Amino acid sequence: MVKRDLPFKQVIADEDDDLEWLWPPSTIADVAAWDKYWTDQISHRLAPALFDFMNHGSALAAVMSTLGMRSILCAGNGITQEPRAFAEAGFTVTAMDPSPVAMEFALAWNYGPQDYETNLQTQPRRAGGRVEFVTGDILNPEICPGPFDVVIERRMLQLFEVERRPTALATLASRMKENAILLSHTHYGNWRPGDDRTHPLQSLFLEGGWQLWNPHERPKPPGRVAWLYFTTG
Repeated sequence: MVKRDLPFKQVIADEDDDLEWLWPPSTIADVAAWDKYWTDQISHRLAPALFDFMNHGSALAAVMSTLGMRSILCAGNGITQEPRAFAEAGFTVTAMDPSPVAMEFALAWNYGPQDYETNLQTQPRRAGGRVEFVTGDILNPEICPGPFDVVIERRMLQLFEVERRPTALATLASRMKENAILLSHTHYGNWRPGDDRTHPLQSLFLEGGWQLWNPHERPKPPGRVAWLYFTTG
């Protein structure tokens, strides 16, 4: 894990602020540290839109609609409004995070049209969706067991210690249906032009025997697949 590699490096602080509040905790298991992290983000006015603007979930929503998929688990959701956007698009969504502070804030956020457009762009809204926010440890397979048609993890697996990533990935897989999709989104702010743009955790998936799938290249094959999404900046 690159500790200083944040989802977004945007400074909204006084000159004398040491900016330590920007850095995520060194271990994903430290719930108190994550509560403090999210409290700091919120107190520095970092709203859900900042954490959502690279999601671009419209392609996933379109694929799900085409394949008749309905249920989604947003694992390690933080304060994002992606679950509520997918619910407004007609899907059944569970948002899960170990931080009570993050879950309470995500649920209390004054969700509006801009939040939908940030996440799902021009995808049509549909009736029948719903969303549930659950506080819990993603490594506990008894919490939100599913199975789900789609599991979304955005910038979560990359925060696990290297030795714990296979276990974390396996617990995500255990919540998936036989033909489900895992969307894995990593973000590396220290990427520079000329560097490799390969998903940094691709080897983890290959070593685990996953089928890697890009919906822009071919139809979805049978079985579980991993859709790897890599952003920079």
